[in-house]
Amino acid sequence: MLISGANSCISCIIHNPDKIIEIFINIERQSAFEELIEQNKLNNKTKLLKKNDFNKLGIKNDRFISDIVIRREKYKPSNLEEIIINTEKSLIIIADQITDQNNLGNIIRTALLMGADGLLLSEHSSADINDVTSITSSGAVELLKYHISKNINRTIEVLKKSGYWTYSLDMSGEEMNREFNFDKKSVIIIGNEGKGIRRNILAKSDFKISIPQINVDGIDSYNAANSLAIATYHFKISTF
Repeated sequence: MLISGANSCISCIIHNPDKIIEIFINIERQSAFEELIEQNKLNNKTKLLKKNDFNKLGIKNDRFISDIVIRREKYKPSNLEEIIINTEKSLIIIADQITDQNNLGNIIRTALLMGADGLLLSEHSSADINDVTSITSSGAVELLKYHISKNINRTIEVLKKSGYWTYSLDMSGEEMNREFNFDKKSVIIIGNEGKGIRRNILAKSDFKISIPQINVDGIDSYNAANSLAIATYHFKISTF
């Protein structure tokens, strides 16, 4: 798998150098990456190319080609047991059938920076974790653990038995305000960009919550990634 974009590639070098097969660097920009390559002992995997030769690598998203491209192993999901944390405080995100790569990447980046222990994705009707996700998450996919769930409802049952409370973001839910507090072990669920969270998953949730907003004709809600950013920030400040 080829990943491109400076942030994505730098993240891969720093956090997953053992997953790298080859690194291609624009010969005119060698000095910009030289120290990083040496620090991670990747000189023997690095090749210098002329800028025009990058187009010959077969990158799907050539508009994101910068001065560095990495061929790495494919991303691999984690087992659920690797994400469930046996501590007093923990946050897990469930993305129910998120299909847009931009949203998925932003969700991963937000989840990572807000300290989530992992992301759970539904097996069907979800965007893949791939080279595009590397770009849209700005390299956050190199760090955040993710699990592919064959059955979200059964996964929720496992999480509840492990001490987590589940909160579904839904416009019909209780509005978050200053008095609202998340449990210290929480699962925040976000739904599909158009359909929202599926009814059977909503029914399984402990709480339905919504985010305050003004009424604007033709614009009914925040997008999935923005909703998660607001909710995870509220989790962070309410569980200090």
